[in-house]
Amino acid sequence: MDEMAELDRLWADTPEASERDLAAARVALLARAAAPPGRRARPRTPTRRRYAFRLAAVGVLATALTAVIIAGQVALGGPGAPAANAQSVLELAARAAADQRDLVPGPGQYVHTKTRVQRMLYTQDPSTKRLLSPLVTADEERWEPADPDEPWLLRERAESATGDPVPRWLWDKGVEDNLYESSCPGQRAYVRLGAWPTDVEGARAKLAAQAGRDPVRRWSELKQLIAESVVRPSLSAALFQLAAEIDGIHLIGDAVDAAGRPGIAVAMDEGGGRRSELIFDRRTYRYLGERTVNTRDVAVKTSEGVYTTPKGAAVGTAVLTVDLATALPELSPKASRLRIPC
Repeated sequence: MDEMAELDRLWADTPEASERDLAAARVALLARAAAPPGRRARPRTPTRRRYAFRLAAVGVLATALTAVIIAGQVALGGPGAPAANAQSVLELAARAAADQRDLVPGPGQYVHTKTRVQRMLYTQDPSTKRLLSPLVTADEERWEPADPDEPWLLRERAESATGDPVPRWLWDKGVEDNLYESSCPGQRAYVRLGAWPTDVEGARAKLAAQAGRDPVRRWSELKQLIAESVVRPSLSAALFQLAAEIDGIHLIGDAVDAAGRPGIAVAMDEGGGRRSELIFDRRTYRYLGERTVNTRDVAVKTSEGVYTTPKGAAVGTAVLTVDLATALPELSPKASRLRIPC
C-alpha cells in the first residue's frame, strides 16, 4: 500500500489551513508542549480538519527549526555544511585551537614536531648540465627544549623526488641531523613564541609592530607564525582571528596538504604568480599545514641559470604530530654540530 497516496485521497476534500488557523494551532501546540506531563488532558479524537491543522502546524514549526539549524551550519560550517567564507573557516579554526592544550615540557623534555615538507630542488644534470627542478618530499623533525641554553635538533630525511628525472644521489642524502649547540633564542619556535601574548588585542599590537599595516606582509608573517605555533595552540587561536581580519583572503573549497590529506583552505594572492594557503581539516577545522601554489609559470633565477616552475606547482609543510620527548634521539653518523653566535 502507498501510504502517502492513501493520505492524499483521505484529505483531498480538506482545504489547506490558513495563516490564521496555523497561528492558532501553533499557540496550542506550544502551550501543550509546555504543560506538566501529569496534568495533560487526554486528547479527544480530532476531526479530519483539526488533525490536518495540527499536522500543518507541526510542519511549519519543523521547517522553521530546520531553516534555523541549516542557516547556523552554513554560517559557521557545522556538521553537514561547509563554512560559507574564509572568515568563517578561521573563526572555526580558532575555536578548534582553543580546545587544545599547550605542551609544557618538563626538565629534560623536548617539544617534538614531525612534519612532511615539499620543496623545489634547483639543480643540474651532472652530465648534460640541463637545469632540473624536481619536487622533493621529505620528513622533518624538530626537538626543542624549553630551556634556551640546551641544544636542539633538526632532522630531515628526503623520501621522494617527482617531476624532472634526477639522479637519486642528488636529492637523497640519507638522514641529515643538525644539532644546534649554541644559537640565538629566535631560532627556537617554542621559546620565541612564548614572548607572544595569547589574547587577540595583545597579539594584534605585536603583529602591527612587526609587520605594519600592509595586508600581504601581515599575511606572510601570520602564515609563518601559525606554522610554528602548532606547539602553542593558545597562540594559534589568536593568530587565526587576526588572519580573519586581513583584507584579500578568500576560500579554497578543495585543497591538499603536503601529506596528501584533503582539506579546505584560506588563501591570499601574494603577487609574483603565487598564492599561499592555510589548510584545515574540513570536518574539525584543525590546522593541517600550509602551502604556496603557482597561479602561473614562475621563473626562478639562480647562479646556474633560470628555472621555470609550472602553473599549479605547490610547495609547503604538513603537520603530522606534535608531542613531548624525554630525550634527544641518537644522532646519525654524519650529524652536523652547529654553534651560531648571537
